[in-house]
Amino acid sequence: MRYINGEDLLAALDEAEAGPEPDDLQGAPMIVNWFLIWREGDVVRADGDVHGHPTIDDPWVTTSPVLGYDYDFDREEGWLRSISRWYRLGRLREVPVSPEQARRDALSAASHHLARQRSDWRGQYGPSR
Repeated sequence: MRYINGEDLLAALDEAEAGPEPDDLQGAPMIVNWFLIWREGDVVRADGDVHGHPTIDDPWVTTSPVLGYDYDFDREEGWLRSISRWYRLGRLREVPVSPEQARRDALSAASHHLARQRSDWRGQYGPSR
């Protein structure tokens, strides 16, 4: 995980849990063909094709640790807050999994992992303001 002090991490966690303000997503990079990834004992990250990132020219990105996200399957859009920044989410990665419920279940598992991750960080760095 890239360096971030505890106070900044707690502020970013608060932002992620509250969801974006309208201005947060204006000009935010877009990730399409994305999915959430993690290994045992590691943090959740997103990877996919990124457009409009201010510092990354490569079309493929793996984000800094994800703090929160929301995705609407029907509209194929949403948002994601990583430690570094806000992202707009587009279409999910096509995976050879059937039925569609399996993709929903995988994202639900990631949400549970994220909740534990946020709780661990809050315990480590103290309560939010």
